[in-house]
Amino acid sequence: MSARVLVVDDIPTNVKLLEARLTAEYYDVLCAYSGQEALDICATNQVDIVLLDVMMPGMDGFETCRRLKANPATHHIPVVMVTALDQPSDRITGLEAGADEFLTKPPDDMQLLARVKSLVRLKMLTDELRSRAQTGRDMAVEDAQLAMGNINADNGRILVVDDSGRGAERLKNYLVPSHRVDVISDPTSVAMQAADGDYEVVLVSMDLVDFDPLRVCSQLRTLEQTRSVPIILVADEGDRAKVVRGLELGVNDFIVRPVERHELLARVRTQIRRQRYSRELRESVTNTLALAILDELTGLY
Repeated sequence: MSARVLVVDDIPTNVKLLEARLTAEYYDVLCAYSGQEALDICATNQVDIVLLDVMMPGMDGFETCRRLKANPATHHIPVVMVTALDQPSDRITGLEAGADEFLTKPPDDMQLLARVKSLVRLKMLTDELRSRAQTGRDMAVEDAQLAMGNINADNGRILVVDDSGRGAERLKNYLVPSHRVDVISDPTSVAMQAADGDYEVVLVSMDLVDFDPLRVCSQLRTLEQTRSVPIILVADEGDRAKVVRGLELGVNDFIVRPVERHELLARVRTQIRRQRYSRELRESVTNTLALAILDELTGLY
């Protein structure tokens, strides 16, 4: 999968290192050495994903990310923070600023590349929806962009897949009362319940006893009703290889145990916001098509 990646870091050596890794995977790499330069490049170039350092002089990575996400023209570009900061509070600050992922330097190559690939895939799907709305009617996509910045990510409908009663209850308690949460302990019934439940996020434990959690994910991606529902894996540190495989299957995100409540809420909000934004775009496309075949004089199709 070819895409354009913007690498942002005030230390040239770090930029060159990431540039070499990504170029070897046939990505087109742009480089910036400050937050303002990154904003300028995103405003004038087609960027598919941003790899962003945090600790930079002047405008730091957190503020750069906030500005990217506040701009309707760049809000949909995925941002991965790659930084030496490794405290849970730093991760939460980054996610709340709008980052899609927060990786600690030096990032694991396999995990970094899998994350880039999965986020680029999501970005390209969003681009397709934006393009359809733009083709049909310019105002439609403008309206969707304006709405995107004001999307409320609370009161989401969430399904937790976990056959450990204590683990499932802990996740549910973290998410309530901000969201409506259902728990299912039988992995074989997940696809059927998810298809009927209009869920906005599915959390899948990697510790399922007698069922492959990645099989749950693949089943959700197979069904038309759940194909676009965000999936977050709840994993242990030793599950990295399986998590990477999950990202390749279409999993959207993951969180590593012990789960920190604020980080979980931030990751869930990110997925809900993207899901609702995609829904806005789909509705914009549908409304545009309806207007295109409506006779203004008679009101008939």
